[in-house]
Amino acid sequence: MTLPGAWRDPDDPDRIPTQAELDAEDLAELARTSQDRALTERYPRRPDDPGPAPVALTRDAMWMWYLSAATALVCLIYGLATLGSEIDRLTARLEPQMADVQTIDAQATAASIAGFWPPALLIGWLLAMAVTYPLLTGIARHHSRNLRSVYAAVCVVVALFVPLIADLLFAYDEVPAVIRVLAWVSFGALLASVVMTFRGGIGRWLPESMRVKPSRVWRQ
Repeated sequence: MTLPGAWRDPDDPDRIPTQAELDAEDLAELARTSQDRALTERYPRRPDDPGPAPVALTRDAMWMWYLSAATALVCLIYGLATLGSEIDRLTARLEPQMADVQTIDAQATAASIAGFWPPALLIGWLLAMAVTYPLLTGIARHHSRNLRSVYAAVCVVVALFVPLIADLLFAYDEVPAVIRVLAWVSFGALLASVVMTFRGGIGRWLPESMRVKPSRVWRQ
């Protein structure tokens, strides 16, 4: 008769484990299963085939971006072509505002500021629009929720600067009104493109968010 007990050789194939050993194995398996389930919930596996990207992402958001880019390009071409005049107009606009400051040379300071910001804003606008395109196309190509967040953040930053550009560079009687209108169209279309990427169908198609929920942190 074979009896369970700790005095028998652990490598003996006929040895019957004690109840304490069986309970310890069950507890270890339960802990391992619970940990695996928690990791799976926190970091869900990406589906092998998410299916085709929603039309709202591949068509609607892209067309809004194309509209924003096209109108921005017209403004950029005009701005770079008339850069000298823009610097002169901005200098004349800044000089009266700095005339009351006795510690600086108002004319030199205004000329310095006006000489830097117009080309910096125009080139920055061009580069920012160039960056947003691969981000937008990458959302569908890489099936990435993170890229959507980055795209939205970059577009919001760009949109914040467009009204500044429209005011500092194009808000003059000498500038055709259509240029100011196109700048605002670019602003609106870019934000519309961002809104399109957050439509419900796209959110369901993208992988689940991997953010840590506070309730899970508290339970730990």
